[in-house]
Amino acid sequence: MKWIIAPLMLLLLSIPGSLLADDKLEAVVAALETPFRETTPPARQIHDFSADFVQRSTVVSIDRVQRGEGKVWFKFQPQSSFMPMFRWDYQLPDEQQVISDGSTLWVYVPANRQVIVSDVKQVEVEYGDNPAAFFSGLGDLARNFHIDWAPSRRDASGHYLLLLTPRQPSQFFKQIEVTVNQQAVSAYQQRGTPAQFPLIATQVTDPQGNLTQITFINVRWNLDLDDTEFVFEIPSGVEQLSPATHMSF
Repeated sequence: MKWIIAPLMLLLLSIPGSLLADDKLEAVVAALETPFRETTPPARQIHDFSADFVQRSTVVSIDRVQRGEGKVWFKFQPQSSFMPMFRWDYQLPDEQQVISDGSTLWVYVPANRQVIVSDVKQVEVEYGDNPAAFFSGLGDLARNFHIDWAPSRRDASGHYLLLLTPRQPSQFFKQIEVTVNQQAVSAYQQRGTPAQFPLIATQVTDPQGNLTQITFINVRWNLDLDDTEFVFEIPSGVEQLSPATHMSF
């Protein structure tokens, strides 16, 4: 069975922190982190968001590139011990849905007529060093990663590039490069408010050197998304599989 779960979830939002080398680096990290902190005033928080996304996965051993795209929704639960709620709807290369209400995770590929249903806490136990396990830590970034500038501090559009390495060795990823919106950094420095969504893209490099890049497009936030958007109703005739060990992160 073929899944592209990890690339999508890693993303997002496993964006961490470290000892900071200079004031500008500190400002970029703060602009990325502050909207997701529990201590940030509610008017300055990002409570939820939706976006279109484009995924580009490169398998270096066979020089193969696969493109995926779809739409994603996230809803954060600052007062909860659960991970954020999220929903990834892939249209390309194949239709696929990855949905979680914070306690249960569903992975559904209509063409297979199968859905994997997992307990989120068990997923965290089985795959604790996967980037997907860090979604709940966006407001406390220094906990899991060292952070520094990427070799090129900015991309062609002037956005900031951060290089993140896990504090503990991981079997799933070697490093994460994060693209941070320069306008979000400027707005944070001037007003301390999320005038722009801070996250533009992530690129994960695994221990074999394979790359998975996800770029967020047409981002909207604080939409007051309903919890029902993050619950999957299993269609009639679809086989249910468990536990989480059926998934290939």
